[in-house]
Amino acid sequence: MKPRGNGRGRRLGLTRDKVIAAAVTMIEREGIDSFSLRRLATELDVEAMSLYNHVSNRDALLDGVAELLLAEVDFSGTDIGTWQDRVRAHAAAFRAAALRHPKAFPLVLTRPSKSPEALETIHSALTCFDELGLPPEELVHTLRSISAYIVGTIMRELGHSISLGTWDPSHAPRRIEELTATGDPLLATVAPYLAVGDHDIEYAYGIELLIAGIAARMGVPYDGGPRTATRTSPAS
Repeated sequence: MKPRGNGRGRRLGLTRDKVIAAAVTMIEREGIDSFSLRRLATELDVEAMSLYNHVSNRDALLDGVAELLLAEVDFSGTDIGTWQDRVRAHAAAFRAAALRHPKAFPLVLTRPSKSPEALETIHSALTCFDELGLPPEELVHTLRSISAYIVGTIMRELGHSISLGTWDPSHAPRRIEELTATGDPLLATVAPYLAVGDHDIEYAYGIELLIAGIAARMGVPYDGGPRTATRTSPAS
């Protein structure tokens, strides 16, 4: 049997939605590593056992957090324009949601989900390529390639994956020195660019590279993308 609280949560009008919303707030404030059901219960001023009336365990609650954040991704406007416009809009909507919840959104990217929200996201992404007439297998390969890029880039931007340089321009000179000091001619050549990065530029460049590649593979014109997508400059 599930453990049950003393009824205070019910008297306070506690619901699953309120529990999950409170969890999002706490994770954004304190990070996922500090999150626990006991701490959440204290936040809600209820006994920890009361939470089990709404979620079966911590994993179930984190799944709920991921589902809530995924449901909040605003895909409106991703069904207009060319397939290239739609890919950009879909990717941008996903990244914008991640940046709104930088500490909690990694749960969306790392927890498998079969929720209606997840299936709707997949459907929305697949429809970006309608006009290309891709066979089902290639359509899935294309979707997975773009999804892998978006997820990897977001995780890097949120500080959860390897980064070869610094995102703080003030640290660039030291990183350039370190790369040059290796004695590797190739590293020395790219050091001014590798030492520092810009998340917006890196994200846009990668998306355009993928779109251009899909267009080339399908033998259709590439629209060139936003002009700013390929602008880079050496660190000074």
